[in-house]
Amino acid sequence: KAKLVVIAHDVDPIELVVWLPALCRKMNVPYCIVKGKARLGHLVHKKTATAIAVTDLKKEDTAKLDQFVANIRGTYNDDVSHRRKWGGGTV
Repeated sequence: KAKLVVIAHDVDPIELVVWLPALCRKMNVPYCIVKGKARLGHLVHKKTATAIAVTDLKKEDTAKLDQFVANIRGTYNDDVSHRRKWGGGTV
């Protein structure tokens, strides 16, 4: 099971990852959206990556991940106001 899902913001076509936040909320997996698929690619030693899932990590890193996940849950998973807002509101 994934402990964290990281999604790139500049994926084209967006249909590749647009369903991931809903799936993460349904499965109660924390997720975040970061700037640049090149950054994610660098993390996994590839040119680009659209999304990554953290599944296993070292024992000494679990405390850092738990703190990071607590911050992310409040910003992405538990923030209902962003999900209920459509568009920018300008005409």
